[in-house]
Amino acid sequence: MLINFRVSNYKSLREPQVLDLRSVYDQGRGETVGVAALYGANASGKSNLLKAIRFMHDAVTGQNEWNKGEKIRRSPFLLDDECRGLPSSFAIELMLHGIPYSYGFSVMDDRIAEEWLHSFPKKKKRVLFERVDGRFHLGPSFASARASLLTEIVTPQELYIGSAAKALGGEADLIRMWFAGSLWFAEDERASRSMQRRITIETLSEGVLQNRVQSFLKMADFGIERASYTDTLVEYIRDESMDPGQGSFRVERRPGKLRIRYNAQEPPSIPTELVLTLNESEGITLAHSGKSPADFKLEDESRGTQTWFDIAGMVVRALDEGWTLVIDELDTSLHPLLLAQLIRLFQDPASNSSGAQLIFTTHDASLMGRPGGEEVLRRDEVWFAEKEPASGATHIFPLTDFKPRNGLNWERRYLGGALGAIPYTSASLFDEVASTEGSLA
Repeated sequence: MLINFRVSNYKSLREPQVLDLRSVYDQGRGETVGVAALYGANASGKSNLLKAIRFMHDAVTGQNEWNKGEKIRRSPFLLDDECRGLPSSFAIELMLHGIPYSYGFSVMDDRIAEEWLHSFPKKKKRVLFERVDGRFHLGPSFASARASLLTEIVTPQELYIGSAAKALGGEADLIRMWFAGSLWFAEDERASRSMQRRITIETLSEGVLQNRVQSFLKMADFGIERASYTDTLVEYIRDESMDPGQGSFRVERRPGKLRIRYNAQEPPSIPTELVLTLNESEGITLAHSGKSPADFKLEDESRGTQTWFDIAGMVVRALDEGWTLVIDELDTSLHPLLLAQLIRLFQDPASNSSGAQLIFTTHDASLMGRPGGEEVLRRDEVWFAEKEPASGATHIFPLTDFKPRNGLNWERRYLGGALGAIPYTSASLFDEVASTEGSLA
């Protein structure tokens, strides 16, 4: 379970910024909140906070070539030359098996400047390991001959925790496994959407979870009664009427199958990603109710329906396994009342007994309101991102900074500018754009 995340000198996040998920108004919800919604104007830097979490995830798990050769692919704040020579820092606090942990690192372009892992059993700090410019200190409970040997082997561009997790297991692996197995990202881009869709497809074939996915789809009021998935047969046919040539082929879709036509000595090597993408669209069937019930392919559905289907598996698994789910622009193509129901799944202990968390960016201010007199986002679940005009740096701050009173309509106050984090447009510039003087007409 995520307690907080800290970052500095990454993209527009120049000064140290903190996303803290500890409950301010407990009300029986436990130590941390299940939801954190981040608001802000376009280009305010709210997505950069999620990208910073993703960078830390990729560094710990070794994904997406976060370091290559002797170079670390960090993105320091570029609007201040001094920041180019300063480290970018990332840190996280977690609650795992009832024990708080603090893990973090600072990186330069060519090396790990700092790295540390601490635990706090019985609220007392215990150093597991610390690293400063290549010098290591191993705590008593962590030290061993193998742990010491690893300090000599790990390169300046590698995180120690990755090697320690593989070679030593224990608490280092506990941290790595949280990043690898409990921290998930959903973005509105092709690769991410494909990954989300595959998780939904996999979940549709898993007993109890299958029923929960079906219920998740039905609750959206799309008219969907049931979703099913059938593996698509890939059939290769040599067709001498085609122009010969290695690697030349044609894909034909047929019910339940993909037909690959080619004219060469050997069947073409079809990229796995292409086959999976074609299977995902062809193999999914959504049964709709109506006067004359009918089945539809997912690609025939609206963008909102596709978005809801894609996140279904991740949401159900997150609630079942206690994942922390990070979603950029959750409101894309989804109705506000649908979003409200999704948020309540993470707020309600009955549906979220595993301590799952939902962190997302949004522009949907109605979630701060009280539709039907009932609040959607609670006061300690709302965050803002605002860019300072003079420096271009992003500042992250919570609604609780304003000491909000319960029962007020924060949607209206936010849109009215009382909380900041909204775009300020220039009336004079608008007039210039709207002016017809000098036009070609």
